[in-house]
Amino acid sequence: MSKNTSRHLISILLVVAISVGFIYFQFRDVKWSTVFDVLKHVNLVYIGIACLAMFLYWWLEAVVLHRFAKQADPTLKLRTSFRITMIGQFFNSVTPFASGGQPAQLYLLTRRKIDIGLASSVLLIKFIIYQAVIVGTFIFFLIVGFPLLGHTTFEIKYLILIGFVINLGVIVFLMTVAKSERVAAAIVHLLLKPALLFVKKEKREGIRESADSKIFSFHEESVRFSGNKRLIWECVGYTTLQIVFYLSIPYFVLLSMGVTDVGLMTVMTYHAFVMKLSSSIPTPGGSGGAEYSFTSFFGMVLSPDKLVIGLILWRLITYYSCTIFGAIAMIPFGRRKNRQLGANK
Repeated sequence: MSKNTSRHLISILLVVAISVGFIYFQFRDVKWSTVFDVLKHVNLVYIGIACLAMFLYWWLEAVVLHRFAKQADPTLKLRTSFRITMIGQFFNSVTPFASGGQPAQLYLLTRRKIDIGLASSVLLIKFIIYQAVIVGTFIFFLIVGFPLLGHTTFEIKYLILIGFVINLGVIVFLMTVAKSERVAAAIVHLLLKPALLFVKKEKREGIRESADSKIFSFHEESVRFSGNKRLIWECVGYTTLQIVFYLSIPYFVLLSMGVTDVGLMTVMTYHAFVMKLSSSIPTPGGSGGAEYSFTSFFGMVLSPDKLVIGLILWRLITYYSCTIFGAIAMIPFGRRKNRQLGANK
């Protein structure tokens, strides 16, 4: 087993351990006989709809990636973009703050012989759009569901605010990097300094020149992409639908347990707050924070026996599915070492 595989496995086991530990302590007083009774009567049709919503979340992200990446590689197939998306989902799931997905996708795009500067600009613009839609969606649900926060603790409100500030700060920073070649160059040269200490002096200038060339390519493509307003707004629309599908998942989970007295807008508002809170937790998949925030919000409308089943089903659909199917998506890439990434039969 390679070091990378071992590290990812440890991350997954850590998430499982945190989730199991949280459920055990949070629901230790619940009668598990009633919990299993709820589980036996879960309506699988609604669970199927929730799974479909999760699939559409992945598919729409792949569509956005494909719309941008096809500008760089006209031969790129949508199914390849979907596979790259799922691998990104896997690495997002096993790294803190979902930080591993972008580098993994960058590596896969460059394996297709796409210039690293161009590939970086594709992922940057896509990520900015995603973060901007997240912030816009959260502001909407904050306005609509602000009264719902009155029933939560100060700690939850504080963590939600932290998550919002982080997302907003990321957008401002990335837009600055995309628009300013000087800022991008300053960041890259700063990161290169410690690495160049281990490189021979005669090679350092060549590395700097190569980096400057990639930065120039990155900046030029970022400006070109951002100037394509039709493409930008098209992808904003796809991303908005993507987030709507994701936020609706708990609604179908609740329906599967026979909970019909909680409206779709309320559920989506709760889920938006859960999403924002868990994004500020520095563990793989926001583990611990995700479970805590879900029980804090949905515990206001669910009995303990239904809450624990709802939590498990929600976590399986929105997190563990990304890990499982993302890992499956990596298998073809590993078997095609001597072929171009994503080549179709």
